[in-house]
Amino acid sequence: MKEILISIMLILLFLSPAFASPKANDPAPAFSLKDKDGKNFSLSDVVGANPKNKANGVILGFFASWCVPCRNELPILDSLVDELKGKGVKVVIIGFMEDFDAIRGLLSELKVTKPLVLSDERGAVAEKYGVRFLPVTFFIGGDGKIKDVIYGEIEGEKELRERAGKLTK
Repeated sequence: MKEILISIMLILLFLSPAFASPKANDPAPAFSLKDKDGKNFSLSDVVGANPKNKANGVILGFFASWCVPCRNELPILDSLVDELKGKGVKVVIIGFMEDFDAIRGLLSELKVTKPLVLSDERGAVAEKYGVRFLPVTFFIGGDGKIKDVIYGEIEGEKELRERAGKLTK
């Protein structure tokens, strides 16, 4: 009986509006996290109404070291950072409920060096974005609105380029 009650509570929790994922044309939830060097990154500093360092957009990917599809897509994101930077698009990846030791180990193993890496150890940002499974990638325009979302693994460079194209139109 206890297992049934716990299952029902979990189902209700995941169906609650607090876990609703933002969709295309919704404002991207604001957040601020530390990078691996201890510097603060705030989404509002690069996109939205009054950015300090205006970008055409941000590709925001959530990942974890235990996630096999994440391991497959992180090198794809890494391979296009320079190309996207040339178009004014910043690539930011967030380690979901992991500290920088776990994140560094994974990125070193995969030879991923170029995206801005953040840690969401407590899962607060993931909650704002309604992250229920990994990976998930949000494409946020310079206006601070979500332009597209990929739930699950990015299939390859072509798909990433096509979706990122929505940020530079």
